[in-house]
Amino acid sequence: MENNTNEYILLANIEQKTEVMSHSSCLLSLNAMSMSLAVDACRVSKYFELLLEQWQTCLPLGDAYDVNFSVWGNKVWEMMQKVRYAYSLNNVPLNIYEYHAESYLDFKEKQEAVGPVDDSLLPLQQLNGRDVADIVMCALRELNEVLMEISEFLNSPTEEQIAQSYEKWLACYKKHYQRKCRAAYNKWKIGFSSRTLKNRLQARMKKELEDFRSIFLNDDEFEQVYDAEQKTIDYDGLSRFLFTHADRFGVSHIDPRPMFSQELLTLFNMVETWRQMQSDLQPKKKPAEKTEAAPVVDDLEQKVSSLTAKIQHLVTEKWNQHLPTLWKHIYVNFRSEISRAGSREKFKEFSKKTLYCIIGHLKTKGVYEEEVTVLELTKLLEGENNGMRKYLNNGLMELDQSLSVRVKSFVEQEMERLVPKV
Repeated sequence: MENNTNEYILLANIEQKTEVMSHSSCLLSLNAMSMSLAVDACRVSKYFELLLEQWQTCLPLGDAYDVNFSVWGNKVWEMMQKVRYAYSLNNVPLNIYEYHAESYLDFKEKQEAVGPVDDSLLPLQQLNGRDVADIVMCALRELNEVLMEISEFLNSPTEEQIAQSYEKWLACYKKHYQRKCRAAYNKWKIGFSSRTLKNRLQARMKKELEDFRSIFLNDDEFEQVYDAEQKTIDYDGLSRFLFTHADRFGVSHIDPRPMFSQELLTLFNMVETWRQMQSDLQPKKKPAEKTEAAPVVDDLEQKVSSLTAKIQHLVTEKWNQHLPTLWKHIYVNFRSEISRAGSREKFKEFSKKTLYCIIGHLKTKGVYEEEVTVLELTKLLEGENNGMRKYLNNGLMELDQSLSVRVKSFVEQEMERLVPKV
C-alpha cells in the first residue's frame, strides 16, 4: 500500500483487523481486539468528519483519490457482519442495528482525550466486558454513516459550492503559478512586432485550442467547456466539469502547502494563456480626452448668494473686496445650520433666521454701512417690513447660545485673517 493515500490505508487497516477477529481464542481476546478496533473506528470517523468540513468549504481535487466512499461504506457494513459473527462464536448475541449506546458515548468521550502518542489506558478502565460488543458495533456504525455522508456530498455538489471552490483554486493558482505562466507568454510575445503579432496570435490560438481539446475524451465533453459560437472558454462549464471529473486531474492540494498536479497546472495554464491572447487580440482603445469636470452646483449656496447680493451695495469700502470670501467661509462652516429651517419658520427652503442673524452681526462689526437702518435692510431682503426684522436687529442674540458662540468666534477669526487690525 505504498502508493495509497493515508485515507485508504486507515480504512484498509480497519478492514484487516475485522478479518482476524473470528480467530480470537476466547472472549477476553475478542474484547481486546474489539477495543482496538473501536478506537481506530472512532478516530478515523473523526478524521473524515474534519475532511468533510474542509471539503464543504472547498471541493477537493485529488484528496483521497483512491477511496470510493460509497464502496467503503458498504465494506464497513460487511465488517459489522463479521464482528457479529465473531461474537456469535463466543455465544454473545449482538444487535447490528445498535446506534448510540450509552456505553459507547462514554467510551468515545474518554478516548478522544488521549493523544495519538499517549500510552494511557484510561478509556479502557472500568469498562464492563458486556458493553464491549455494543461499543465496537456503534463505532463501526458511525464510521459507516460518515463515509456514506461523504459519498453523498461528493456525488452531488451544488452550483454554489462549485463556483466557490473554483474561485479558491483559481486564487491559489494566481498566487503561486500565474506569474510563471505570464512570464513565459510575454517572452514568446516579445519576439513579434505589433504588425505581425495578430497573425501569430491567431495561429497560436488555433494550436492552443487543439491542445485544450485533447484533454477531453469526446466532443460532448469539449462542448461543455468551450463555446464554439463565441470562440471562448466557457468558464462556468469548465468549473462544473472540473469538480465532477476530479479523478481526471491528478492529486492537488491547497492547504497547508499548495501543490498542483501536472494535469491541473496544465489546465489552468491553458486558461490563463487563452485569456492573455484574447486580451491582446482586442483592439486597443484610444485614451479618452480628458475633459474638465463640470463644477458641482450647490443650489442652496446659490439661493443664499442671491439673497445676500440684494444688500451687496451696502458693504463698507474696507470689506468690499473681502466680503465674497467671508461669506463663502461662513457658508461652508455653517451650511448645516443654514440649510435647516426651524419648526416655527414659515420659509422652509432654508433658515432665513440664521442667515439674517449673521447679517445683523456683520453689520455691528462694520461689514455693512452703519448708517443703513434695520428697516431698510429688511425691505431690501424681504421686499417689505415684516417679522424678520428682529433677527437683523438682534443678531446672534436670537440664535441658540452654542451656535451663537461658534458663529461669533468664527467670524472674528475670519475677519482678523482677511483684514488684520493695524
